[in-house]
Amino acid sequence: MKYHFLLLIFLFSLTAYAQEKKKDIHYTDFSLDGFLTEMEGLFDVKFSYNASSFTDITITVDQDAISLNEIIAIVSSQFPIDFKQIDERYYVVKLNKTTSFCGYLTDETHTPIEGATILNEVKKTGTSSDEKGFFSLEDNNISDTLTISYLGYKSIVISLKEVINKKCDTYILSPEDFVLNEVIIKEYLTSGIVKTRDGSVKIQPNNLNIISGLSEPDILQNIQLLPGIESPLETASGIYIRGGTPDQNLILWDGIKMYNSDHFFGLISAFNPYITKDITIYKSGTQPIYGDRVSGVIDIKTDQTVPDTTQGGIGINMTHADGYLKLPISKKTAVLLSARRSITDIIDTPTINTYSNRAFQNTSITDNRSIFDPESSENKELFYFTDVTLKLIANLSKKHDISISNLFTQNKLDYSFKDSQFADMSQDKLAIKNFGTNISWDSKWSSRFSTKTQFSYSEYVLEYQGRNLFINQDLTIEKENAIEEYGLLFHSDWTISPRFTFSNGYQFYYNQVAFYLKENDAEVGNYQENPTHSFYSQLQYSSPKTWLISLGIRGNYYTALQSAFIEPRFYIERKIGKHFRVKGSAEVKNQSISQVIEFATFNFGLENQLWVAAQEDDIPLLRSRQYTLGTLFHKKNWNIEIDTYYKKIKGLTSLTRGFESTSGDLSEGESISTGIDLLIKKKAGKYSTWLGYSLSDTEFTFNTLNQGKAFKGNNNITHSVSWSHAYQWKKLQFSLGWKYRTGTPYTPALGVTLVDDQPIVQYGAINSKSLPDYHRLDFSVVYDFNWSSKNDRFKSRLGFSLLNLYGRKNILDRSYPLYQLTDSENNISYELREVNKSSLNITPNVTFRLSF
Repeated sequence: MKYHFLLLIFLFSLTAYAQEKKKDIHYTDFSLDGFLTEMEGLFDVKFSYNASSFTDITITVDQDAISLNEIIAIVSSQFPIDFKQIDERYYVVKLNKTTSFCGYLTDETHTPIEGATILNEVKKTGTSSDEKGFFSLEDNNISDTLTISYLGYKSIVISLKEVINKKCDTYILSPEDFVLNEVIIKEYLTSGIVKTRDGSVKIQPNNLNIISGLSEPDILQNIQLLPGIESPLETASGIYIRGGTPDQNLILWDGIKMYNSDHFFGLISAFNPYITKDITIYKSGTQPIYGDRVSGVIDIKTDQTVPDTTQGGIGINMTHADGYLKLPISKKTAVLLSARRSITDIIDTPTINTYSNRAFQNTSITDNRSIFDPESSENKELFYFTDVTLKLIANLSKKHDISISNLFTQNKLDYSFKDSQFADMSQDKLAIKNFGTNISWDSKWSSRFSTKTQFSYSEYVLEYQGRNLFINQDLTIEKENAIEEYGLLFHSDWTISPRFTFSNGYQFYYNQVAFYLKENDAEVGNYQENPTHSFYSQLQYSSPKTWLISLGIRGNYYTALQSAFIEPRFYIERKIGKHFRVKGSAEVKNQSISQVIEFATFNFGLENQLWVAAQEDDIPLLRSRQYTLGTLFHKKNWNIEIDTYYKKIKGLTSLTRGFESTSGDLSEGESISTGIDLLIKKKAGKYSTWLGYSLSDTEFTFNTLNQGKAFKGNNNITHSVSWSHAYQWKKLQFSLGWKYRTGTPYTPALGVTLVDDQPIVQYGAINSKSLPDYHRLDFSVVYDFNWSSKNDRFKSRLGFSLLNLYGRKNILDRSYPLYQLTDSENNISYELREVNKSSLNITPNVTFRLSF
């Protein structure tokens, strides 16, 4: 027993000697694999490990008289590595599967950056920096790559293998070259929506949290979260910005002017959100580079970076399927491809049925179904939509980038009806196409001067063919509306000093607008060309702690009208203290192409609006003036913004508004919109809520309507409230939103009178009554997950949404069609019927996505 005890003491002393033996260790940026091999020789020990796990990991140890235990402690402190001692010589070394990453973010003046996004590109998990610029992201693999981004600053890409031996370093973000739009609120409503200093709002769909009622992002639906933006007909594309109508909004996709921006007759946006980088929205204070529309601006831009690896995704919901691919061809070139197609002609789903009932109500499609016996009648309906995008990106050098963007959208409907009992037949064919391409060359000639050159082409075609055979009367209608547009842009930015930026540009648009209508043997058509030359300049002064002042001017010469118009633009913002800002803007805009109501295909009930160019005789040029004044408060997790506005639009016609009136004469008029927009947002941990409220009044005045007196505008919504909630729990996101607004005006019908044996509908005062108030509750939830814990490359998302949770039947529009009745003795009488257009009923949607 005594000898055993002595032997145990001897072995322990050998181990202790090996561990306490001290050496001078001087290694700088030495591979960890090689370092461990060196230590094996110096201390007569053996480390067992997987060498492939330590690839590209380097270590620095520079100390004299250091023991093995101290070396192990240093390695463990620098890397997520565990050392397990098996006996006196052998150690098992394992690299932990996950690690944390932390740091501080500042700008070049060492001011902390709050609200920056830190994203694990592999796991798609992320966090944001706090008011001190600090961030911490857990559960990362050593092989993961992180991206630190903040709008207005250059992104930083970090490989964890290179920084795992660093302890919460400070990372400095450099501003993007020629950044005019400094971010002042990172989470304006929710993650992915930011407020910039020039008054615009940017939405980043890939960073956007779930929105109530949507199981996945919809670009135009997301915009409607902002106070002052309404959709009275509950559509994605029917966006009214502060009293302006949808056709008065400038919608750009990669510099291509869009004339059709929706699918499913307005219910779905025509733009794929998964290749969209950001959307810039201006409600006022528009920069002079934007022209030819008198209301808001929606500028959609797709991804412009060359990815390191192939990225993509596929998804399906209860209306359509889609896929996208970001494919690097080389280190400097890449191709972006996306495609979406509806499943409406493949399978019926509850969502498709609800959308169809909403889109086709009060049209000949639903009328035939309700009037005729289904046993003797036959209805055939083929409808589908699709959009395809293709983009080539080429980073020619550090100073020159070229991109070529292409977009194609299409909606197609083929409907036919037959009734054997009455020998009735009808057929309606409708096709709407929009194609566009843009070639862009961006050049950075120096650190202070850059240019952009763009060539764009946009083509819009609407074709309708209808035939109605009723009691031996054969009515045939053909309609076509086409726009062909060529555009050219030269733009330059010159940074005169750190606080002054001078921008200039020239734009040229050549429009060809055509309209053709044939009703049996009667034909009418119109063709117009409208070349437009525009010059613009903007001088901006920006001081981070005090003022932002933008002075701009735009001059337009419309060749077809032989007239020139000047558009001054002005925006000012003043920072008061740490948390308050006051702002104001003034602008003048003109518009030469707008939409009018066409009545020949009114009974069909779909797409009876046509694009027409301004003419000296019938369609005047639209002109607007807008003035705004507001304030913004931002402190930690509180955002409060108040905006007041006044907008006046001249050049409206009764054809552009489509009034219900006894008078059929063409009348010219104007609109005046005034209002207050309020936003209150609060975030508490993983929960955030925001309340939006708008008080507005829109009045029309037409010289030959309502005795020249002002009356409520068709789109007037006096009160509008939206209250949204969002909560994130682990990998689940929940969203609940309630909307309320007062009803829009309508013109009541009083009766029918016969004038020369022709029935004339007698209407009351224009827009003298209002529809019932509108309200709706929406809900959404999404769950993000991986198929395998060992493979983080493939990500999945399952989403579910419910529109109109409690099934409120809202009335969106009211009209009074006139019906001719014939009794058994062939006596003819006329009857007015009240017809309401209702909102969507309870509408579920389920989404599944796979991305890599």
